[in-house]
Amino acid sequence: MANQYKGEIKGKLGDKERTFRLTFESIVNIEERTGKSIMVVAQELSSNKFSFKTILIVLHEALQGAGGKFVLSAVGDMVMTTGLVGSAVICANVLGTIFVDTNDENNKDNDSPLVQGENEQQNTQSSNT
Repeated sequence: MANQYKGEIKGKLGDKERTFRLTFESIVNIEERTGKSIMVVAQELSSNKFSFKTILIVLHEALQGAGGKFVLSAVGDMVMTTGLVGSAVICANVLGTIFVDTNDENNKDNDSPLVQGENEQQNTQSSNT
């Protein structure tokens, strides 16, 4: 199961459902490998001006960020099996995880470990203070 609080998502790529996660390092790698900022990559994807290479790089980095041990050619085969459009959707969902502010009050829910910790902290404060 994907951990949304770590920025993980699930998506079917190739013949299996897989976990994807962008880390700080993987975002930097995407920028280095594509020669574009992550914002430009996201803008190109949202305006359907993306390349196969960009989709491949983002998904490769996201699989590795989730702990996968995939070589680039294996991810390329998965993209070919899934199709470019289906792979682009997964890519967009992966990139979307880095633009969500998990500290935003509107995005918090009671299942979040951050909210649980805050609630526990509030409940343990002394009434003498």
